[in-house]
Amino acid sequence: MKKKKLTMLATATLLAAVPALSACSNDKPAAPTAQDGKDVSANITKTGMPIAKEPVQLKGLVSKYELVKDWNEHKGLKYYESKSNVMITWDSVPQNSFEERRNLLFASNDLPDFVMRANLSPQLITSYAAAGQIIPLDDYINAGYAPNLSELMKNNDGIRKAITSADGHIYSLPNISEADGRISSSWLNQKWLDTLGLKMPTTMDEFYEVLKAFKEKDPNGNGKADEIPMSGYKEGNGSSGDEFFRSFYGSWGFGGNSGIIAPYMDVDKDGKVRYIATDNTFKEMLTFFNKLWKEDLIDKEIFSQNMNQEVAKIDSERIGYVAKGNNNLWMGKNRSNYVQNPVLKAIDGPVYWTGISPKVRDTGSFVITSKNPNPAATLRWGDYFLSEEGTALARLGIEGVTYTVGSDGFYKLKDEFANNPKGLTVDEALSEYTIFQGGGIPQRVTQKVDQSAAVLPEMIKNKDVVRPNLVPEEKLMIPNFTEQENIELSSYATDIKAYTDEQVIKFITGAKPLSEWDKYVSTLNKMQLDKYMAIYQAAYDRWNKK
Repeated sequence: MKKKKLTMLATATLLAAVPALSACSNDKPAAPTAQDGKDVSANITKTGMPIAKEPVQLKGLVSKYELVKDWNEHKGLKYYESKSNVMITWDSVPQNSFEERRNLLFASNDLPDFVMRANLSPQLITSYAAAGQIIPLDDYINAGYAPNLSELMKNNDGIRKAITSADGHIYSLPNISEADGRISSSWLNQKWLDTLGLKMPTTMDEFYEVLKAFKEKDPNGNGKADEIPMSGYKEGNGSSGDEFFRSFYGSWGFGGNSGIIAPYMDVDKDGKVRYIATDNTFKEMLTFFNKLWKEDLIDKEIFSQNMNQEVAKIDSERIGYVAKGNNNLWMGKNRSNYVQNPVLKAIDGPVYWTGISPKVRDTGSFVITSKNPNPAATLRWGDYFLSEEGTALARLGIEGVTYTVGSDGFYKLKDEFANNPKGLTVDEALSEYTIFQGGGIPQRVTQKVDQSAAVLPEMIKNKDVVRPNLVPEEKLMIPNFTEQENIELSSYATDIKAYTDEQVIKFITGAKPLSEWDKYVSTLNKMQLDKYMAIYQAAYDRWNKK
């Protein structure tokens, strides 16, 4: 928590130190020229390959995922280099040290020409743009140097809105997913339902009765009272462990107008941003889960155990329900016992499945810096990955070498990569040819090119259960903030979220009685919750006007 706040303070310090750069933050480069003013229109093509008639040399910074080979020696990228005539010298930095390296280069203004897998939050994009260190791409896009992104925005205005910063400019290429991998899942033990002669629950009250039966009626048949009706695991250091709880937001009617736009935040039917963790309906939700906790229907290790510990319990046939992931392949040998439950109704009004990410997954995947001698060629190079062919290169490698395309138009990995004879995982086998591992690249993932478990036929069938209750795509929002708003958010966001995380867990476990609800709400209000919400309201209002 402190680290995030320090990062924002460091950014503010950087901005104060570069007033000359900030002064040109709204300057837009002329589209068909390089940053040095030279005309590149004769050398750079707008469609097809090669991108450059004469070779173009660039310097790129990239966060290298551990399974992927050095980007300077990467077979897939060498293949793309031969197609595009764009030659890149990579500063290929291991992912665990990339953020430090990136921040140092921006702080010293010793910039590469562009950054790939940049992992820039909307806040950092705003800060670096205000400092004049990354350039707006609008004029280059309008001039035709991003044909794939242009087509995507033409067909889906929500993509344009999602990647447009608060100042009205586009600074980065996105990661776009149109496949089922962006829909999360939860898993209920169908085998136990069948053993006990129970129907699939459709309401939270029915779900409660199912969990009680799981606990009391020995569905695993071992003669022991060792069943754990509801379980889960903590995802990492930044997780509070309450993901299982959040997966039920839509059952209480939260998130239907915009999704969950920030932790504990959605938009009500009147277009007002609300902090759901102070809503009386949220209190009712906490009351329900506190009842589950008191009756030992929730795993007492749910806030502390890791995935391996969870899988061990599933393997020993002890788990009734778990909400994790977009597929069930992580669940071990007994995963076939589990199916997706429907959205469980807890209120009289509409309910939703809020576990869906916007099509735009990452807005900070790829940026071009102000040091770049040829932004037009660089944008064309990055934009290629938003085509079906480019996404296939990023995710599947080289046609004929690592994959084939069937008569149905679907891409299929060759058997030596899908079922490696040396026992390598798919990611490991493809590591010399693909760059998708670890995420964070510009790409457009469709069902045709997605090789993840989320698009297996049985997974699609499971997602069909919640598809009717998905939050409408056009309503899913990605907030963008002005430079000043970012600075103000750094004063509120971390502390408010941390306090809420802590209190939510205490209310669920009974460490704090719900009779102290009003005191909890009062404390949040004293933490300047109103100012925090006003910033998000401004962002939401801008979103609707874009």
